[in-house]
Amino acid sequence: MITLKRKYYILFVVLAMLTGVFAWPQGNSQAAKASDSFIQEINKQYTEIRDEFRGQYDSDLKRIQGDFEQFLQKSREDQSTLEKLLDDDLAYLTQLLKEDHKQLQAAYGKQSSYQSKLQQYERAINPHYSSGPLWRYNKESDKSYSSSIHWKFNNEINPNYSSSLMWKYSNNVNPSYSSSIMWKYANTMNPSYSSSLMWKLTNESNSSYSSSTMWNYARGGISLTTAKDKMATIFANARKDLQAARDQSVGEMNKLKANTESSIIALRNSSAEKLLQQRASSLAEISSIRERNFGKGITPNKLQISFDKIRVIIDGEVMAFEQPPVMRNGSTLVPMRAIFERLGATLKWNAQTQSVVATKDETRIELTLGSKAAKKNGQVINLDVPGQLVGSHTMVPIRFISESLGAAVKWDSATQTVYITTTTAESGDIMPSETEEAVPGTGSDTTTTE
Repeated sequence: MITLKRKYYILFVVLAMLTGVFAWPQGNSQAAKASDSFIQEINKQYTEIRDEFRGQYDSDLKRIQGDFEQFLQKSREDQSTLEKLLDDDLAYLTQLLKEDHKQLQAAYGKQSSYQSKLQQYERAINPHYSSGPLWRYNKESDKSYSSSIHWKFNNEINPNYSSSLMWKYSNNVNPSYSSSIMWKYANTMNPSYSSSLMWKLTNESNSSYSSSTMWNYARGGISLTTAKDKMATIFANARKDLQAARDQSVGEMNKLKANTESSIIALRNSSAEKLLQQRASSLAEISSIRERNFGKGITPNKLQISFDKIRVIIDGEVMAFEQPPVMRNGSTLVPMRAIFERLGATLKWNAQTQSVVATKDETRIELTLGSKAAKKNGQVINLDVPGQLVGSHTMVPIRFISESLGAAVKWDSATQTVYITTTTAESGDIMPSETEEAVPGTGSDTTTTE
């Protein structure tokens, strides 16, 4: 009897177990079915956040790399300008002093008492005679001569010269350069980069990632309500953290850009000043030697070093004008016809009234040379500086472009660049005033003379 009861008990347990086993798949199937729509919705929200911030990163990277390339090009142009001015000046001085020595040789060469004096003067004016005054100017002007004034400036704008200002700027712009600003930014937005913000969000949203919120939900560890609350908080915090990381990276790049530009431009200006000082010192010594030996000094022409080049960039395109932009009374004037036509307007010039009418769609712009009052569809636009002719071209203040056609106009005093965009303006630029002034020691609109 006892044995029979045991058999029934065992049979009951087995049937209970089988009933439970067969019941589990049905329960799991219902749970999985209930979670499908929510899991898909979470995947959709995650994808939207990932794509949004990835798109923001791509846009930031394009702008930041564009800023770097434009400043690098501007710096190289400045260096080329300086190099040509110095080369032309040295050639001028060499020829001038050579001719002067030739005349002195003809006048005093037959007198034995002047032989040493002529030789001393010849050495002083020889750009290749080591330690001579003209040699010192030649040396400091040579960008290939190690430690020279020109060499130092040329190296600082070289992105391949280790530890230079441009090298540091270039590396931080490069998302592939380990530990750079853009490298950190890129990894933050990379769902495959371990421990990054996007990686953590990816895993929390993944129902197959062990121990994640969605993994716990898919396996019945937490309820739908709890999962919804948790994921809503995770998404909200992720957006806040990702935006904060983006803002920090962009802020650091904007600061680096501004500091690098101001440092390089200040170095460029100080290099020009030092070279002019060396020129003046060398020529003063040469003139003194000549006066001491032959009774009269010599005064070559003065050298002027200027980097006064104002560039205009429209929607990322560097413009080339028959009449370049100019500075007048502290304001930047740009060629009206070239820019208006580039922006899709049509212009008509009236020679008798010295006025121009521009039309674009429903907009009509009227401007008279010499007048500070322009009109847009009959409404007066007051200009601090009137439109004026420069080399037969009508030139207008840069703000007139934005006030008349609605384009976003921004002025970068450090690089002397006018940015005109037909889309929403990007952050980090400076709106121009109608009386732009270059910052002392940093602006490009500086002319150095001796």
